[in-house]
Amino acid sequence: MALEDLSIEELQKEIARRKAAEVDGVRKELEEARKVVRELEAKLADFEGKPASKTTVPKSRLSAGERADRVLTALDGKDFQTAGAIAAVVGFEGASLRDTLAALSQEGKLAREGKARGTKYKLA
Repeated sequence: MALEDLSIEELQKEIARRKAAEVDGVRKELEEARKVVRELEAKLADFEGKPASKTTVPKSRLSAGERADRVLTALDGKDFQTAGAIAAVVGFEGASLRDTLAALSQEGKLAREGKARGTKYKLA
């Protein structure tokens, strides 16, 4: 059906639908771009031997499942990594990261090596 044949209400609904679809697409592109930036910052930090800038997401914005998925994805295909290197890629740190790493370790999904600040993680 052509737009000329629609009523004003139907046109408004179609415009709202198209805007929502466009916004969703832009949000997905933005999240993908943020992920690429986090990965590049982590690579650069590894290369320079410096901590990556902290691009963090408040704990309340990510569910435990989302945090676990990010950690597992960040460690996929990599050898042992420190919590700092993982944080640079996943976008959260502190208690959120510690809790997520501990839970994944207890579930047997992560292998741990070292103690305290020297602890490193990889996929089990």
